[in-house]
Amino acid sequence: MTFTNRPTVRINSITDLLALIPYLLGFHPVSSLVLMAIDDDGRILIAGRLDLPTPGEPPGPLHTALDKAAAKINTHGGAGVVLAGYGPAEQVELAVTAATGALHSVGIPIRAALRVAEGRFWRLDCDDPVGCPPQGTPFDPADSPVTAAAVYAGLIALPDRDALAATLAPVTGPARDRMVAATAAACAFFTQLLDAAAPEAGNHPDAVLDTRLGRGLQAAARTYLTQAQHRYRARQPVDDEHAATLTVLLELPSLREFAARRTTGEAWQIQMWTDLVRRAEPEFTAAPATLLTLCALQAGNGALADIAVHRALDVDPDHRLAQLLAQAIAAGIDPDTITALLAG
Repeated sequence: MTFTNRPTVRINSITDLLALIPYLLGFHPVSSLVLMAIDDDGRILIAGRLDLPTPGEPPGPLHTALDKAAAKINTHGGAGVVLAGYGPAEQVELAVTAATGALHSVGIPIRAALRVAEGRFWRLDCDDPVGCPPQGTPFDPADSPVTAAAVYAGLIALPDRDALAATLAPVTGPARDRMVAATAAACAFFTQLLDAAAPEAGNHPDAVLDTRLGRGLQAAARTYLTQAQHRYRARQPVDDEHAATLTVLLELPSLREFAARRTTGEAWQIQMWTDLVRRAEPEFTAAPATLLTLCALQAGNGALADIAVHRALDVDPDHRLAQLLAQAIAAGIDPDTITALLAG
């Protein structure tokens, strides 16, 4: 499950809510159950999405995910939940029934239960054939002022989750060829540098970073990262040599920690780490991907965070920080908690 926290957005109708959901998630949901915690003033406090179970799939994983979602939503005392299922009626109704049970078990009221498909919505909690017609109610998100407000706020709604994942796809063609060459050159340079520092480390090769050259390298790495951040803040991506060098330098634990503590949810940071994830050679992808995960979480973009952390785990299944972040995402960690942990 992915959770998303966004700046407060007020909604005045079901059609407003349905128009906003894709912008909350970053993509148009398909075969999904969306849960939105809403306070008494109509403000969306938290939104989450689950895949609908496929026919014949055991119900255990869905119930486990819903229990976690209910526990997370319950931390926002006084909130009610709107459930919106996207997909075939049978699958949506099964998921909505399971979600209703999980939420009611911790005292969370259901404000509305909806099914959405093909430009129509159905009220699953309404038996009035006039107010809730059995053929559904048509709606057009473009007619809602919420759509314009979301776009103005800089939110995007890609066609689906695969389209969001594609924004992290590795570069190909000549761009990849240039990064291969630049990364090989950076690796060769730093190998020579560390070899030169080895005699000072003596019989303790693991202490090479504690030598004069090693400490100098770490200080230079921090400067290199700061320079890159200045460029991305000014909307000027770094060249291939700089990008390759930075991805190699991020193998230094001290630079990863330095970079992590400087992450924010600002758009330029997300753009920076997205760019470096796409350009990094596979063996150097995990570090920028975990840093992108931290940025996405602080921005409240749970879907992007989930995709980014799995990019890290795909190339390095044993990456400890990525493992911890994946667990935190599954538990529905919120942006404020991530920011507080990094500041601690």
